[in-house]
Amino acid sequence: MQTENEVIDYVKKTTALNTFFNHAPLHVSEIGDGNLNFIFRLYDEKGKTLILKYAAPYLRLLGEDFPLPQERICVEMHTLSYFKTIAPSFIPNLYHCDEAAFCFAMEDLVGYKLLQSAQLDQFIPLSIYTKLGSFLATLYAKTPPKQDANYYENTTLKRISEEYIFIFPYIANHPALVLPSYFCPKPKSALFLQNIDLLLNLFQTEKECLLHGDLHTGSIMTKHENLAIIDAEFSLFGPLGFDVGTLLAHILLGEIYTLFEKKPLQFKPIISALWRSFEKKVGGVPEHILKQSVGFCGAELSRRLVVPAKAKPLEAIRSKKAKTKAYALCENLSIELVEHFLHVKSVEEFIAIVERHLCAKTH
Repeated sequence: MQTENEVIDYVKKTTALNTFFNHAPLHVSEIGDGNLNFIFRLYDEKGKTLILKYAAPYLRLLGEDFPLPQERICVEMHTLSYFKTIAPSFIPNLYHCDEAAFCFAMEDLVGYKLLQSAQLDQFIPLSIYTKLGSFLATLYAKTPPKQDANYYENTTLKRISEEYIFIFPYIANHPALVLPSYFCPKPKSALFLQNIDLLLNLFQTEKECLLHGDLHTGSIMTKHENLAIIDAEFSLFGPLGFDVGTLLAHILLGEIYTLFEKKPLQFKPIISALWRSFEKKVGGVPEHILKQSVGFCGAELSRRLVVPAKAKPLEAIRSKKAKTKAYALCENLSIELVEHFLHVKSVEEFIAIVERHLCAKTH
């Protein structure tokens, strides 16, 4: 189901979708630039719309030479459905799930923008980050109904996360890496590599709660003060700090863009709002979650410099000279976070580390 005609044929023979649209003809357009899946917007003559997401038997970004199990989208359906039960105001409505056809239809978030895009050109209300803190606390506090081992996580996607976050970025000249001409990674210290191995072990073995698994500013949509969390195909049972750290990393990538585009920085109130909301809802954050969040944040910042899926905020920096500096800043920040995460005792200490690197006077 990779063409408009194939999508229309599927809708015609699927009662739940065929009855949703009652003003022919039906229009279909592929939207988004997802790495994994095909995403289509369906709309009729009266403007009634749905989003259809389909998992081909390969990775969309790299094509048929990179096969992937289609069952990955079943994991996403299951996880989003569970998230809808525990955080209903943060998850779009799912209208139709078809595990046999490896697709589902969901609410079209009309007027919403990716948080990643919104970060680049407008002020984001702090209430968005407060809600994200609340969502993270809900993940930590709730346990999903017991299911088979592969119901909420896909082994292949988990392995991709392991390889592209913790392994490939630290193998010299690895064919999976894509280095920009203006960036040459520094040799990593024994301490850095030891801590990356520790984070990998936590990711593989710690089953603290069900995670989104790819919670960054490109999988979060906003409209005014409303929030919608999407793209949960990488969900897995793991340490909560992985989701927290990934989100923090992408907030900081947006702030690095802001710094080099000479706009006001907001990382202090943003991180404080997110963390205080999380802290309030769980009644005090265990120390290991803070430490691990800082470490996973550093790992995510580090890997985005060298993997094919680059950080869009860094790529959006217009001047090549500024982009070169931004990559260096991001690498230096990631190194300090990974090397020292076990010693961070408060969110204020984390903010102070970030502030040293993002100090405008330095750049």
